[in-house]
Amino acid sequence: MKSETKNCQNCKKDFTIEPDDFGFYEKIKVPPPTFCPECRMIRRMNYRNERSLYKQDCDLCKKSIISMYAPEYKYTVYCNDCYASDKWDPISYGKNYDFSKNFFEQLGELFKKIPRRSLYQDFAVNSEYTNQAVYMKNCYLCFGGHHYEDSSYCAQNFFLKNCLDVDFSHKSELCFESVHLINCFKVRFGYYSENCIDSWFVYGCRNCSSCIGCTNLMNKTYCIFNEQYSKEEYEKKVKEMNLSDRESLEKLRKEFWKNSLNFPRKYANIKNIVNSTGDDLEQVRNCKYAFSVSEGENIRYTFFSPTGAKDCYDIDHVGMSTSESCELHSGFGNNRIFFSNRVYDSHDVSYSDDVYNSENIFACAGLRKKSYFILNKEYSKQEYDVLVEKIKCHMDEMPYKNKKGRIFKYGEFFPIEITPFAYNDSVVYEYFPLTKEEILEKGYKYKEPETKNYKPTILAHQLPPILNADEKVLQEVIQCEHMGHCNHKCTTAFRIIQNELNTCKILEVPLPKLCPNCRHMERIEILNPPRLYHRKCMNKGCENEFETSYAENRLEIIYCDSCYKQEVY
Repeated sequence: MKSETKNCQNCKKDFTIEPDDFGFYEKIKVPPPTFCPECRMIRRMNYRNERSLYKQDCDLCKKSIISMYAPEYKYTVYCNDCYASDKWDPISYGKNYDFSKNFFEQLGELFKKIPRRSLYQDFAVNSEYTNQAVYMKNCYLCFGGHHYEDSSYCAQNFFLKNCLDVDFSHKSELCFESVHLINCFKVRFGYYSENCIDSWFVYGCRNCSSCIGCTNLMNKTYCIFNEQYSKEEYEKKVKEMNLSDRESLEKLRKEFWKNSLNFPRKYANIKNIVNSTGDDLEQVRNCKYAFSVSEGENIRYTFFSPTGAKDCYDIDHVGMSTSESCELHSGFGNNRIFFSNRVYDSHDVSYSDDVYNSENIFACAGLRKKSYFILNKEYSKQEYDVLVEKIKCHMDEMPYKNKKGRIFKYGEFFPIEITPFAYNDSVVYEYFPLTKEEILEKGYKYKEPETKNYKPTILAHQLPPILNADEKVLQEVIQCEHMGHCNHKCTTAFRIIQNELNTCKILEVPLPKLCPNCRHMERIEILNPPRLYHRKCMNKGCENEFETSYAENRLEIIYCDSCYKQEVY
C-alpha cells in the first residue's frame, strides 16, 4: 500500500496518509480521514472547556452551581451530586433511530436534551472552582491533571503541592510561574527543568540548586547566568538583586530570556524515545505527530496522552491502558473507542459522550454499566449488530453537510454544530488562537465576552511589596495591567486569595500584576505549538535533519540530540 496525498476539506491544505495509517484504519474498520491531522486536533480540542466557568442553577435541585456550560446555549446542567444520583435515568431519553433524518442531527438532539454534568471533577475537597481534574484538595482555578493540594491557577499537572501558576509539571512543590518542571522544589520561573531546588529563572537545567538566570546547566549550585560563585558571593549577589521587588524582577526576566537565546536548545523535549516524532515525549515507541505523550506505543496525531495508551490514532487527554481507539477526547481504561468524548473503562463505543463501564454502545450519552444501546435505547445483541451496520450505511447515504460545505459521513468526529462550547471558550483557543472574525469565518461558534462590571480599588503597581503585604490586600480588587486589551480572555480585574498570599510570602515573589487568564496565556505562549517543521541541526558542520516544533523563523538555536548532548552533558 502506497502513501496517498489528500486535500483537507476543512483548511484546504494537502496532507499525507501513510501506509501504516491505512493499515490502522483497515484494522479498526473505519474509513481514512478527510480532515488533516491539525484540523482533526482542533475539532477535538473544541470539545474541551476547562477555564470558562459560569454561575447558574442546577436544573434538578435548583441550587446555585459553577458550570462549564454557558447558560445562553440552554443545555440541561446538573450539579455533580444530582448527576451521580438515581434521581434521573439516562435511558428515559432513549429513542428509535429515524432513517428519514440525518444521523448527526439526531445525535445533536440527544446531546442537547440529556442532562450534563456541571464540572468534570472527582474526589475534590474544598475545590469548587476546578474542572477536568481529579484528586483535588484546597485548590482554586486548577484545570486538567490529578493530585493537586493547596495549589491555584495551575493546568495539566500531576502531584503538585503548594504551587501557583504552574503548568505541565510533575511531582513539584512550592513552585511559581513555571512550565514543565519535574521533581522541583521552590523554583520560581522555571522552564523545562528537573530536580532543581530554590532557584529563579532556569531553563533546561537538571539537578541544580540555588541558581538564577541559568540555561542548560547540570549538577550546579550557586550559579548566576551560568557563572559559578561561592556561597557567600552568591548570597551577596542575590541580596543586591532584590528579587522581591516587581521592577527588579521584571528587569531580570527580560535579561534571562535574552540571555537564554545564546544557548542551544534540543530540537524537541524528548527522553527515551524510539522511532517517534513530536514534542514533550517520554518512554514512547513508534509514536508520530505526538505531543505531551508518555509511556505510549504506536500512537499518532495525539495531544496529551500521559499514561500508557497503545495502538491509537487521534486521541487527546487519553491514557491508562487505552488501546485500538481513534478520534477520542478524554478517557482511560478503554478498548476500541471511536469518535467519542469522555469514555471510561469501556469497549466498543462509538459516537458517544460521557459513557462509563459500558460496552457495545453507539450514539449514546450519560450511560453507566450498559450494553447494546443505540441513542440510549437498549437492544439485543443481534438487533444491535444489525442496526449499527444499517446506521453506518445511512451516514454515508445521507451525510451531514454544515454551512461551510464540510461533509460528515461515518468516520468523522462530531461536527462543530453539536459541540457544546464556543471556540473561544474551549482549550483550542489556547493552542490555536484566532480573532473573532477568523473564528466566525471558519465556521466555529464564537461567544461574546461577558461585560465586566468590576470596579478596581487598586492598580497592580500600587500593590504593597510582598514582605509588607498583609491580609488587607485580600479585600482589594486589582486592575489587570492588560485591561482587556489582549487576546487572553482578560477578566480586567482580579483578587488575591489567602493561599496565594501565603505562598507568595514563602517564596518572596511579588504579588501578580495580571489576572489568572492573562498569566496562563503568557505561559502557554512559552510552549511550542503542537505542529512540526522539517529542519536541520544549526550546529556548524552537522547535517542531521529532524522534525521539530520550532519554526524556521524562530530566534532559538536548535540542535539535534547528539549535538545538544555534546554541548550540555
